[in-house]
Amino acid sequence: VEIDDAEMAKIRPFLKNTNLETRGLKLTYDGNRDGWDAASFHNCVDKKGGAVVLCTTRMGIVCGGYNPKGWVGYGEARGSIAAFLFIVGQYATGDAPGIKLQKVGGPGLAQMDMPENGPSFGADSLVIPLGDDNPKLARSKLGSYYERLPDGTNTLFGKDASVQLRDLKVYHGVYEEGEYIPFTDAEPFALY
Repeated sequence: VEIDDAEMAKIRPFLKNTNLETRGLKLTYDGNRDGWDAASFHNCVDKKGGAVVLCTTRMGIVCGGYNPKGWVGYGEARGSIAAFLFIVGQYATGDAPGIKLQKVGGPGLAQMDMPENGPSFGADSLVIPLGDDNPKLARSKLGSYYERLPDGTNTLFGKDASVQLRDLKVYHGVYEEGEYIPFTDAEPFALY
């Protein structure tokens, strides 16, 4: 897609058959630019529709996930069978820049959208809490909510279940002024 930056162009093949496949993407959150905390994260990403999370560990592993419904920050589990995780470089083929790990066990808990935390795919598959005490911490345990790697490895980070991140970025679709953005019309829980 014409407006993709170099990073997004690399992972564009993962987005085949998603609602972002042909839509331009823009960088909406960068931890190094916007702040490594949940408030900054949600200020940048809430109510902007489907998104791609892209992170790089201090050891150089590039991975992330596709969140088709985005975030609204109301403290809910957002379900989707279209969500997936990916690792760039590992298991790359001529057609794919890496490996894509599909959602398993139905649509439930594809994304935990908690206003006090950063992105969380499943309860444990890719969790970046953006906590005050360790803001660059990322954890991964595959198998319960997202597929394991073909060799049975149950983490996105090689042998490590938790790592420190060097970069955390989120890309959202580019929409025209007044164009409807899917999945942004959630309402906070209320008693009527």
